[in-house]
Amino acid sequence: MRSGMVLLGLGLILIGAYALMSMFYPYVPGLQRLWPVAPLAGGLTLLVSYFRASREESSRVFWGVALTLSGLFFFLITLTDQNYGVLITWWPAFVVIAGISFLALWLAEGLREWGTLFLAIVSLGFGGGYLAINLQLLRPDTVAEVRRLWPALLIFAGLILVFRGTRGGRQRKP
Repeated sequence: MRSGMVLLGLGLILIGAYALMSMFYPYVPGLQRLWPVAPLAGGLTLLVSYFRASREESSRVFWGVALTLSGLFFFLITLTDQNYGVLITWWPAFVVIAGISFLALWLAEGLREWGTLFLAIVSLGFGGGYLAINLQLLRPDTVAEVRRLWPALLIFAGLILVFRGTRGGRQRKP
């Protein structure tokens, strides 16, 4: 119960500080630019609660990563004077965010749920592919460039093995 009071207190302090700053400094960004702090804070709260608790609710990792990355993405739009029309081009970023969230969930589940890894790979491939098409990143020499990145697969496989090796000693409770 104490952590809830501390969180509420911090929230009140931040709101009060923002209100005071906006009264005295006219260049403080308005709420139309700062609203992405809500999903960002929610995502970070879920991630912190997962790591502080017994790490049994792995769904907190998925939603924590998804909300955090979505908040950062919307901050990119609101703080760079973009309008939401850019989402016509950038919509696949949300599919990529889902893929990253599934990958984080797979890691949190101890690298056992291969269906989650499959969803991560499909989401990352689909979203990344459409993002590359929308941004016109695919050129005739793209295939040759992608072939040069095969060492990234070795790095990814090594990271999986290291992560499995460090978490391998722990067994989940039934």
